[in-house]
Amino acid sequence: MALTLISVPIGNLGDITLRALESLKSADLYIGEERKPMFRLLKELGVATPKNFELLNEHSEKEDIKRLAQLCKNQNVVLLTDCGTPGFSDPGAELVSECYKQEILVTANPGASALTTFLSLSGVRLEKFNYYGFLPREKNERQKAIQSLCKVKTPTIIMDTAYRLKKTLTQFDQVNSNSEFVLGMDLTKPSEKVLSGKMSQILRDYDGEKREFLLLILP
Repeated sequence: MALTLISVPIGNLGDITLRALESLKSADLYIGEERKPMFRLLKELGVATPKNFELLNEHSEKEDIKRLAQLCKNQNVVLLTDCGTPGFSDPGAELVSECYKQEILVTANPGASALTTFLSLSGVRLEKFNYYGFLPREKNERQKAIQSLCKVKTPTIIMDTAYRLKKTLTQFDQVNSNSEFVLGMDLTKPSEKVLSGKMSQILRDYDGEKREFLLLILP
């Protein structure tokens, strides 16, 4: 059989594709990050509550991933995240790699992507850019990463968790007050907002709420 990667909406459920819905409704086994968010998403998309499901997240071990790959040999399995594209900054990439090792077919249903959505809304034409991903959690490592990112000569995009948004902006302002930034928040949601300029200006315009975000650092 096969493993199918399902890109799910990053905020607006209307962004689901017809092909993704078809794959979700015909799956034998569902793999998601957490049970409640997965079940809630499927219900909102009109997909019946799955009888067979597994979890794959940051707590999954190598043996868990090997076992999940084995399940893909004889079933139509779909992998979905809480939002966005599986395998992009999440453990889904490890499952894909393991399936390749076991010669299991892997296919993808493309769709919503926070990164490409942000790029299109940034208003900046980028011929090339660095994608850094999530900042370290540990205080000292985080500070070192921010200082290093502010010295990079190529435009760089970072992500982090919503509850660290204000802290992230403040830290960048403290380290680099001269660079230009673009901040994309709650993309595709009614509360979507894109702010650009010096970090001091972005902090003035930011309302202080916890929001999903991406940040573009311009050298």
